[in-house]
Amino acid sequence: MKALKYIFSLVMITVALTAFGQETKMVKNRKKMLEKQEEQKKKAQEEALEEGKKRHMNIQSKSTKKRMKQNMKKSKAVNRKRSGEKKSFFARIFGGK
Repeated sequence: MKALKYIFSLVMITVALTAFGQETKMVKNRKKMLEKQEEQKKKAQEEALEEGKKRHMNIQSKSTKKRMKQNMKKSKAVNRKRSGEKKSFFARIFGGK
């Protein structure tokens, strides 16, 4: 009798675990839909940022655009130097490493 109860309870636990372990189609579809919405939201956000940058640049006067362009070039050069991406000509020739 004990063995029968033991087997019955083991079967019930196994059935319960397999039933709760499986995802339904509805849950899978919902997850896919949410992932797709997140992706679309990120894409829209990036597009809005680019649009804002373009608008900001178009609003500026000619001299301001020129100054902004020069500052952008300088900052890129400084950042490249800081990251060690490319060293100057003399540093490459006379540098130790």
